[in-house]
Amino acid sequence: MKRIMLSILLIFCIGIGLLGCKQQQKTVSQQQQETNKTVTEHNIKEDFLNQKIANMTVEQKVGQLFFCAFRRDDKNIPITVWNENVEKTIQQYHIGGVVLFGENIDTEQQTKQLITEYRSHCDIPLLIGVDEEGGRVSRLHSSGKLQVVDIPSAGEIGESNDTNVAYEAGKTIGNELKELGFDVDFAPVADVNTNEQNTVIGDRAYSSDAQIAAEMVVAFIKGLNENGISACAKHFPGHGDTIEDSHNGIAVAYHTLEEMEKTEWLPFQKAIQQNVDFIMAGHITTPNATTDGLPASLSYEMLTEQLRNKLQFEGIIITDALDMGAVIKYNQQDTSLMAIKAGADMVLMPFELEKSYNAVCNAVKEGNLSEQELNEKVKRILSLKYDKGYFQ
Repeated sequence: MKRIMLSILLIFCIGIGLLGCKQQQKTVSQQQQETNKTVTEHNIKEDFLNQKIANMTVEQKVGQLFFCAFRRDDKNIPITVWNENVEKTIQQYHIGGVVLFGENIDTEQQTKQLITEYRSHCDIPLLIGVDEEGGRVSRLHSSGKLQVVDIPSAGEIGESNDTNVAYEAGKTIGNELKELGFDVDFAPVADVNTNEQNTVIGDRAYSSDAQIAAEMVVAFIKGLNENGISACAKHFPGHGDTIEDSHNGIAVAYHTLEEMEKTEWLPFQKAIQQNVDFIMAGHITTPNATTDGLPASLSYEMLTEQLRNKLQFEGIIITDALDMGAVIKYNQQDTSLMAIKAGADMVLMPFELEKSYNAVCNAVKEGNLSEQELNEKVKRILSLKYDKGYFQ
């Protein structure tokens, strides 16, 4: 009897072992299938992008680098409806994106219609962006006609010391932007508010503590991303320690690279780990961190050597608006070309679109900007558009 019981027990154990093996094999098989699917999708995407870029002219490629604004018409009237001049500009210069401001946003239906018109009049779908941080920077609240939630400032959110508050803010904004048709939010502010005299950033930053700021930035990005909205961490290498407002003139940060790595860069590093789609380069001069004397947005040392190579950011580097006071004096040299050669993938609001566009086209044709480098920038931009389903 004992032998029979032992035999039954042995058979039972063997059966359990075989079942476990089968389940393990099934799990391994499922994982392999998922891996194969991911590899296949990646290969399909790579083949598409490579072929797409190969079929584009230099002019079409260069146009993708420009993120423009159409705020007012030639009579200084806010552009809230589609017009032929905007259509002509978009098609002539093949631009890659458009940012809307408060004067472009009136009602919900009007905003949706305007965004639809933008996307339907271009050969390659546009990215449509907006500055929607919460607090005092909210384009959606400008007209008072949109039913949108009042989001507290980043400073108030940071004071809560609760990352879920930042996440819910990003999620709420992301949902509102998605409903209207936007796909890029030039937020969150990833600056660390380390200078009490800094009025341009102030409560737009989450904290004077780099770790708290970093955690809030990551949470806000997650909230946006869950609604398909691309985030843009700004203003690299950090606007929090400046006194000056780069909208009006030169802004200076005196920290060394080592000091920036420990403080200013922590939120950007965390954003990069979160696979943030954009990082915005600020017009911030850093005399103790770089040797070229240029604002970060125009600095190869800062954009390529530090942000791209050292911090290993693989997404899209975009400049802050190039019509701002901090870079006005460089316009004769063409800030768009300077920024692109420095490492920017996209330039926001070029001072003179026609002049800037022609300068970059000529630089490529004359060999001052390699077409390989141009292709790499365009691929980053089209890759994001592919992920958003614009080519499917």
